Amino acid sequence: MMKDEIVGLVPAAGSGTRLYPFARAVPKEMYPILGKAVIEHCVENLKAGGISKIFMVVGYQKGALMDYLGDGSFFGVNVAYVYQMERKGLGHAIYQARNWIDTTFVTLLGDSFIEPKNEIKELIRYHSEQKPLATLLLFKVENPKGYGLAKLRDMEGGMGPIIRVKEKPTMSQASEFKSGGGYYAMCGGYIFEPGIFKYIKRTKPGKKGEIQITDAISLAMRSGERVLGLVLKGKYLDIGKWKTVLHTEKELLGFLDMQMHISDRERLMKRMKRQEEKNGR
Repeated sequence: MMKDEIVGLVPAAGSGTRLYPFARAVPKEMYPILGKAVIEHCVENLKAGGISKIFMVVGYQKGALMDYLGDGSFFGVNVAYVYQMERKGLGHAIYQARNWIDTTFVTLLGDSFIEPKNEIKELIRYHSEQKPLATLLLFKVENPKGYGLAKLRDMEGGMGPIIRVKEKPTMSQASEFKSGGGYYAMCGGYIFEPGIFKYIKRTKPGKKGEIQITDAISLAMRSGERVLGLVLKGKYLDIGKWKTVLHTEKELLGFLDMQMHISDRERLMKRMKRQEEKNGR
């Protein structure tokens, strides 16, 4: 791995129970949004940020995802796979890449949908200028239920230092995070330095025996590490719930250039077919 190279890490080993019955047969990251699996949108976000090398954390029943992406060449990137033997939380999934990543890396959840796709580029720029241990991509919500929250200090221009984070707090706990009539929630986009791995290793499992990345970040901050936040200017949607999946599809269809999108899909299809014929498949 080249010095100062920024790579991508995509945790995509979750079970997707909130998207049943679809996710009983197909990985949730394979759900098609505008003719593209969500995981392809994720790859496009990283590619838009200038990232060409991506590590994909996969697990049980993720063969379809690996067949879809292959080595990444059809999508203009290089993809390698890291296997998570047990599902033990996001922190644990990220920790699986410790022997493969020794440089700055962008972690983007495989079931996250972020538009526009240049938001990751802005996150990278901010992190590279400030050089903290971690920079978190945030978005404003009115209802904090079900989200990991961050409390910022002296925020200017939608960015600033984070002084506290909490994974899915109760409504009573969330009151401490309220700011400007809402809350800053984490939206599945992070940039880390390799130093985060030692804090994940020291993090104790929480509910269901899972190691949460939020707890590892809290431990790092208590140890004196700097963590920053950048507020998303565009839109974030969690493609892990039927409500958000169907809302996303309805909203995006209204802005879709149908013919351009069809042409893009057909070009990729033809390239793949030619490669299969060349390989004698």
